Amino acid sequence: MNDAAAPGTVRSEHRLTPLLEPRSIALVGASARVGTVGHMTVKTLLASGFPGQVHLVNPNYSRIEGRACAGALGDLEEAPDMVIASIGSARIEAALEDAIAAGVRAVTLFDACAGTARNGRPLVDALRERAAEAGLVVCGGNGMGFFNIRGQCHASFYSAAHLQPGGITLIAHSGSVFTVLALNDRRYRFDLVISAGQEIGARIDEYIDYATQRPATRVIALFMETARDPQAFCRALANAREHRIPVVVCKVGRTAESARVARSHSGAMAGDDAAFEAIFERYGALRVATVDQLMNAALLLAQGRDAAAGGLALVTDSGGLREALIDRAEDLGIALARFSDATCARLAPVLPQTTLVSNPLDCAGPLDETFVGVFERALAIVARAPEIGLLGFEFDARDDFLYAPGLQVLAERLPLLTDRPCFVYSSFARAHNRSLGERLASLGVPLLNGQDEMLQAAGVMMRWREVLQLLDEHDMPAAVPAHTVARWRKRLAGSTPLAEADGLTLLRDFGVPVTELVLATSAGEVREAVAALGLPVAIKTAQPGVEHKTDVDGVRLWLRTSEAASAAYAELSGRLGAAVIVQRMAGPGMELAFGCVPDADFGPLVLVASGGVLVESARDKVFLSAPFGPLRARRALQRLRVWPLLCGARGHPVCDIDALSAALSRFSALVAAFADLPLEIDVNPLVVSAAGVRAVDALVVPGGPALRG
Repeated sequence: MNDAAAPGTVRSEHRLTPLLEPRSIALVGASARVGTVGHMTVKTLLASGFPGQVHLVNPNYSRIEGRACAGALGDLEEAPDMVIASIGSARIEAALEDAIAAGVRAVTLFDACAGTARNGRPLVDALRERAAEAGLVVCGGNGMGFFNIRGQCHASFYSAAHLQPGGITLIAHSGSVFTVLALNDRRYRFDLVISAGQEIGARIDEYIDYATQRPATRVIALFMETARDPQAFCRALANAREHRIPVVVCKVGRTAESARVARSHSGAMAGDDAAFEAIFERYGALRVATVDQLMNAALLLAQGRDAAAGGLALVTDSGGLREALIDRAEDLGIALARFSDATCARLAPVLPQTTLVSNPLDCAGPLDETFVGVFERALAIVARAPEIGLLGFEFDARDDFLYAPGLQVLAERLPLLTDRPCFVYSSFARAHNRSLGERLASLGVPLLNGQDEMLQAAGVMMRWREVLQLLDEHDMPAAVPAHTVARWRKRLAGSTPLAEADGLTLLRDFGVPVTELVLATSAGEVREAVAALGLPVAIKTAQPGVEHKTDVDGVRLWLRTSEAASAAYAELSGRLGAAVIVQRMAGPGMELAFGCVPDADFGPLVLVASGGVLVESARDKVFLSAPFGPLRARRALQRLRVWPLLCGARGHPVCDIDALSAALSRFSALVAAFADLPLEIDVNPLVVSAAGVRAVDALVVPGGPALRG
């Protein structure tokens, strides 16, 4: 992990360097009138201790705050690297042109840039186009600017002089989030805080890329609404992962209307957020649901220690809170460490006789001269236990009261006891401990408030451990012969859905196991098929145009005699047509579904979900970005609600997880091979058992609509 104490300079000049690390700044719209944005920006910039040149520009003043004030940018002897434009929409277009003409390389805008440009277009669109044409880097508009803490460059009208440097880069589309998260609590230590706003001339992916190059960066926290350049966003996430810098994301807009005009079940299950879900998973971005979770995860990850193998170990001063933690950890799916027999044997002699050795570990005994010593000895043992991945320590620590001061001393020394991530926490989310949090932060000890918030932050750390493990593995699907891809590319170039038999053949050619079948168009052919396949069989309509057979009652299962098969054929052919598929029954097992959904921005998405007739209503699904290997496939399966059943819970037979993971990985290779084609695929059901996996039905629709297209 990068050294947070290193200088905040990039290794080579980045496109955003003139913006975020300027050598000189001109503040256009500077004002001496107290309470105005122009005056607040002057005060903020000067208070930051910016080491470069600062020029104030406003034709209405000769001096502001004791400094000379120029009438226009053109009056300056040299063009500044960056202009802060503290002006309204009516003047922004002209100010941007003045900056470009003067040779300015970057501009920070606060205004919302509403209204119409000179050419009649929306102002924000015209500004974005002009900035791109001139190669001008623009932060904003409709933003709050930025803080470069180490560079002492505070380009905002909010004061940030109190902020201490640290390893967190916060990038927020929302200006309110920028101020709320950056300026409320001093335990959070930032390197950069950026209000991206409308991204007129600098996008979120560029900010990520810039932060990744900074030696001080330990974690990047994103509050994002969208990715304006999806492929560049993917590259930025991949680059951060390669540099082993975690990216934590709070992505809003999850509940947008589901996919439009989808003909497959897979498409109907994919909302606009599904692509982001898959992209975050693919590139190791750590998604959280709230801004509290965002900052707590960033606080923990900014410590700069990666979780070791093992679970979460907690040492507390309360038996009741210990029990509550056990319950909530199970509810949230957070793995608590299971102390080994050796660790338990070392702990037992140092604890009060009435204390049960467990995790979380309650060390509270008689409040006498031995009280703190119990915690000290127990923490030393737990901190070195090989079965723990990270360590948390709780005591009733408040700014206004500390019942055992020695416990705070232990908290301050916590990083000296272990090389694993460690933190102090309070089970109460509203604990009065802001000053203590600030003190501990200065010593490299995160202080988290709230049981759930702490557990979720620890869970994010363990997810990051999994990302690093996958990064170190070569986890890709088996290669597919080029001639196989070329042959199927010709067949999929049209817009006619494949017949089921062809769809299953496509799967088989890419390594996904399928059940045997025979096409039949007469009673005699059905009898021959039954004899060839063996009983029991299924008979399904194969009439052209019927994409979802269950919708027309076109499937008959578990036909155990030739007479039953003949009767089923007579009924189906009389009602739906002569063409049928006779298929060997796959046998009992769990039913899953695979799917492919095209996405206009990020490419095709792979779906894995609970299968059968309830595929849409069950809502048990995971989306991934193709291709991926068996390890990622397995971890996706673990996120399904039916995962415990696949592993044998509630009396279900244990399924062949290795075969299922391999099949899902090979399906992802199929999807990736035709990523440039708008292709919808449903594989449902896919029967999984101890004997392996078999795809039973497949709908393949070339030329389908792409999400957000």
